[in-house]
Amino acid sequence: MSAAYDPGQWHDFGTSFAAAAGALLGLAFVAISFNLDQILKLKALPGRAIETLAFFAYALAASLLIQLPGLSGVGLGVGQAILAAGVVVLVLRNLPRWRQEREDPLSWRLTHFSPAALTAVLAAVGAVGTITTSAGGLYWLAAAMTVATAAGLINSWVLLVEIRR
Repeated sequence: MSAAYDPGQWHDFGTSFAAAAGALLGLAFVAISFNLDQILKLKALPGRAIETLAFFAYALAASLLIQLPGLSGVGLGVGQAILAAGVVVLVLRNLPRWRQEREDPLSWRLTHFSPAALTAVLAAVGAVGTITTSAGGLYWLAAAMTVATAAGLINSWVLLVEIRR
């Protein structure tokens, strides 16, 4: 079985990513709690805070999913599809924010919308690829986890540093 479809070969990756995502999720939760008053003052930031936690939670859940012992390829793909559906909900939740920010520059609007959309697409392709053992399977999941984590880090910067400027 190719590494792209064998979760056993992804164990170390999953373990490392789970540790990192879990730590980032915990730190983001505490940091958001400390800055909650400032975050609540600006209309767009509470949604961004929730999105940040969701990005790190997605990466954590996906990395733990890879490590479930005895999970078949189809079972893993179904698990990925469930996580991808969660990210799709995040994208749909962002649509009203897209409309609310019409006066903002397009580049700002795209940076708010694109990370969740890209993560959703990568996660969905990964789920289908894992179920059908085609298109690179778990490599797409790794890409989705990486995009989600990077987006969570960028959002964390905005929530913790940029709001103080």
